[in-house]
Amino acid sequence: MWGNGCPGAPGDTVVVGVDIGGTKTDIALAGPHGQVMAVRRVPTRAAEGPAQAVRRIAAATEELRREEAIGAQLLAVGLVCPGVVQGDRLLLAPNLSGWEDADLIGRLRTALGVGRIAVTNDVRAGALAEARAGALRDSRAGLYVNLGTGLAAALVIEGRVADGAHQAAGEIGYSQPTGALGAWPATTHAHLEAAVSGAGLAVRAGNVLGGPVDAAELFGRTDAVSRHLVHQALGSLGTALVNLAVFVDPDRVVIGGGLTGSADIVLPVLDAYLRAGVPFPPDVVLGTFTSGASLHGAVHLAVDLLAADVAEVQR
Repeated sequence: MWGNGCPGAPGDTVVVGVDIGGTKTDIALAGPHGQVMAVRRVPTRAAEGPAQAVRRIAAATEELRREEAIGAQLLAVGLVCPGVVQGDRLLLAPNLSGWEDADLIGRLRTALGVGRIAVTNDVRAGALAEARAGALRDSRAGLYVNLGTGLAAALVIEGRVADGAHQAAGEIGYSQPTGALGAWPATTHAHLEAAVSGAGLAVRAGNVLGGPVDAAELFGRTDAVSRHLVHQALGSLGTALVNLAVFVDPDRVVIGGGLTGSADIVLPVLDAYLRAGVPFPPDVVLGTFTSGASLHGAVHLAVDLLAADVAEVQR
């Protein structure tokens, strides 16, 4: 819950969630149980490098503490960003080009004076938010699919989000699509993402229709060519989700991301594919957090750190 309805008091404990994007960064100040006091947005200015972004995050965090939680002790931070974070490295994050050796955890730890920082990527953070307080809350096994400018997914098993051996679980954009889109050579390019994501759809639509068309506009068009492009892309995604669902056996597939504005088109098509292709088809539903999912997840990351500390003390 966003807003200023939970003012802090001297001696309170607070946590911070940070969601770094290519163009903007959101910072949420929250209480120890995840109740959000206030949110601040600052520009990322990714092209100027990570150091200036971290300084801006630290300044905004201090402003929030002065305004909302005077005297409160900041004990944990949940950090979210696109791509794959491996220790001090940031990989597969084209929106943060040049940040490969950013060491975001170390920089934030120094800037905020906080030792406890947890990090994940934006899609797995969105899945965590849905698992704790959204459409995956009571799911035994669920898939969270973020369909926006890019494409990625997350696997949630009994409330826990899978990270993978290299912190790269859920990068389904690198899957090799088949069928109507033809065979794809094995390279490092994100093939399914190029076919299905908002950015990929915009490129393909522009090439076919002869002018700039963003994905949201394409979903709203009724001409035969536009409808074919949309359903071709959703067919490729539907096939990929069938293969994932056959392996994972989820009870629910939750769709989030920017293209949820076209949920009336997206959900029925994906539901039809899963019902036709999966022995025990999962429900296909819209995510609870149609905006701010990753920031909510960042707050939950920080709260989990506090809970782990309390459990350690009680042993």
